[in-house]
Amino acid sequence: MSSEVGVETVATGQHAYPSFSVRDLLRRRDFALLWAGQLLSQIGDQCLLVAAITLITDISASPLAILIPAISIALPQVLFGMLGGVVADRWNRKWVMISSDLLRAGLVLLVLLVRTTGQLWILYIVAAGLAVVGSFFYPARNAAIPNLVPGGMLLAANGLIQGSYILALIIGPTLAGVIVELGGMRSAIVFDSATFVISAVTILLLHIPPLRNGSVLAAGQASMWDDMKTGLAFIRHSRPLRRALYITAMATLGIGAVILLAIPHLKTQLGAGGLEYGGAMSVLGLGSVLGGLLVTRLSRRISTHAVIGGMLILAGGAVVLFAFAPNYPVVLGSVMVLGLCVVVARGALDTITQTLAPDEVRGRVQAAVNLIVAGGTAMAEGLSAFLGHFVGVQTTFIAAGVITAAAGVAAIYTLRGALPTYHR
Repeated sequence: MSSEVGVETVATGQHAYPSFSVRDLLRRRDFALLWAGQLLSQIGDQCLLVAAITLITDISASPLAILIPAISIALPQVLFGMLGGVVADRWNRKWVMISSDLLRAGLVLLVLLVRTTGQLWILYIVAAGLAVVGSFFYPARNAAIPNLVPGGMLLAANGLIQGSYILALIIGPTLAGVIVELGGMRSAIVFDSATFVISAVTILLLHIPPLRNGSVLAAGQASMWDDMKTGLAFIRHSRPLRRALYITAMATLGIGAVILLAIPHLKTQLGAGGLEYGGAMSVLGLGSVLGGLLVTRLSRRISTHAVIGGMLILAGGAVVLFAFAPNYPVVLGSVMVLGLCVVVARGALDTITQTLAPDEVRGRVQAAVNLIVAGGTAMAEGLSAFLGHFVGVQTTFIAAGVITAAAGVAAIYTLRGALPTYHR
């Protein structure tokens, strides 16, 4: 069965895909290439992050020196997010991704020029540039995934893609430490650049079918602004899609609040330090990997809306448990559940947004998803810092857990029937 046929059967519910495993999914050449290239590139990104923080702390003592790159990354995602979706629907997605990877490979090398505090502006421009280019890459990548796997495997594929990011969070910093120790900070920068090139090569080898509606030919007949309005109009008129985006926003707002306050909470409640936080992050990654493996079973046994709802309700409970954890083992247990649930829920939400959008507008829909996640995360971090100061960290975690669980309940009742259930 071709991947194109697989996508159609998900949308119509005419096909129940047979049992499969993660190994079966990774045996699909095109998806395996994309997944491996993305995992390596994301590991490289973590190496760059460690190298950049090391560089900043070596040449500047100002906290703003670290804050400014964070703003440089977040702002372009909001400003250019929808434009990236338009490009993904106008031009060959394969070459959009390759061009983005090669541009980022070159941008990263500019960090090698930074040697003094007066040159930190180069780092800020690179951070913003990487975010801008990424705003074009990710809508194209996410829009292409349904063309690489049959419909029955789409949820599992999205789960593995989501899990690869968390896996990179575990492997990347450790590998970066080794690279910096053996070859210096600049070796980590070169390594990240090389991973972008390797990712571009893996994408070059992919077989991605062209857009089916002749969007490339039509691109010259409408402005990019018109294309953007068309994408937004499609979202506005698709009730299931709107609901999926609302739930994505709610879940992001709830889960995003945990990121900023985890360290001060562990320190205040349990007297934990950096070692314990690192252990919790490792367990979070382990839970995410387990989620990526579990999603293949869930995708053929339980309806997608129930997967989303159940995982978000469990994630909300895990956040509340984390807030009241009496000891470190309970912290680790709650964090593992959180990692597992987030990967599965996000993969399932991506499956809905990918499937409900025809191929010709899927890039714009995925850009909207990325915009919601980026904006929601930034808003969650800002609100959590504010609430943590005025009402306390524990109360903020409770609110975050309730919001996340509420998103799960909403998914169960509002996304019913959005996608078919896959059985053996």
